Amino acid sequence: MAHTVIIALLTLGAIARVTRFIVDDVLFQPVRAAVDKRAGRKFFAWLADLISCSWCTSIWVSAAAAVAHWAWSGTVPYVYVVAALTASHVVALAASWLDSPPPPRHIVLDPVAVAMAVRDQRR
Repeated sequence: MAHTVIIALLTLGAIARVTRFIVDDVLFQPVRAAVDKRAGRKFFAWLADLISCSWCTSIWVSAAAAVAHWAWSGTVPYVYVVAALTASHVVALAASWLDSPPPPRHIVLDPVAVAMAVRDQRR
């Protein structure tokens, strides 16, 4: 039972990574640009909308992952692939979190100290 849950969680992580790769990653940018260039045709317009929307792309990636899970979930290569994709996604999330600027510090003012400072300035 635990093995099934772990495989399912790894598959979810792989879906998140592949979706992010298609929609946001620099390595997939040439494909997105080529599709955008041909967006005058109906199919390419649909495809351009699909690969620019995380929600839309994740549905199709999930469908492909469901088929792969059904066909190969008991095999070792499947486990390695979904584990590697999940690890890649976790590392990318950690890197973006670590590289982000720190949140602004909130200054808490003591109302009594402010009132005293204002009163002292009036003298």
